[in-house]
Amino acid sequence: MQLTVLGATGPIGGLVFLQALAAGHRVTALVRDVCALGPGKDYRSTLATRTAGPAPEAMAAAGVRRLVRLSALGSGGTVRRQSLFQAGASRLVMGTLMADKGVADETVAGSDRDWTIALPVMFGNGRTVPGGYETISLDGTRGRVGGRIGRADVADFLLRAATGGQRIRRRVILTR
Repeated sequence: MQLTVLGATGPIGGLVFLQALAAGHRVTALVRDVCALGPGKDYRSTLATRTAGPAPEAMAAAGVRRLVRLSALGSGGTVRRQSLFQAGASRLVMGTLMADKGVADETVAGSDRDWTIALPVMFGNGRTVPGGYETISLDGTRGRVGGRIGRADVADFLLRAATGGQRIRRRVILTR
C-alpha cells in the first residue's frame, strides 16, 4: 500500500515510517529539519488548527480518502475522559495546546475524508508488546482513562488504522 507520513522525523512519525517499511508498504515521508506538524515543546502552539483544514483539502485535490490523525486525550472536550490527575496537569501545563488540538480534531471530523483520530493517553517510554495496548471508542460508555502508552504502540495503531480500513470516522483512545 502507498502511504504518506507527515511529520516522519518526529518521535512517533519516525516509528510509523519504520514500521510501514518493515511491513512492505511504499512510504512517502514529509520531513523537515524543524518540526513539521507537532508543536515540539511550544505548549502555546496553534499549529494543529492552522494545518487541520489544508490537509483534508489537499487530500481531496489528490483523490486521497483515508486520513489518520494523531491528537491526544485531553484535546478539546476529550478532557472529560482523562483521569482527574492527567486532566488537571493537562489543563495547567498544556491548556492552550489541548484547546488547539481540539479545534483541529473538530475540523478534521467535519471533513468528508475517511478519518480516524487517535487520542493516546500520556506517553511513556517503557517496553511495548506489539498489539498489547487497549483501544477505547471515545463515544463509548467507559468513564475516565489514565495511564501511559508507548510511542511504538501509538505508531502501531496509526499504521493499522491507515492500512486496515477500520474505525473510520471514529475517535479512539489508546492506553495500556
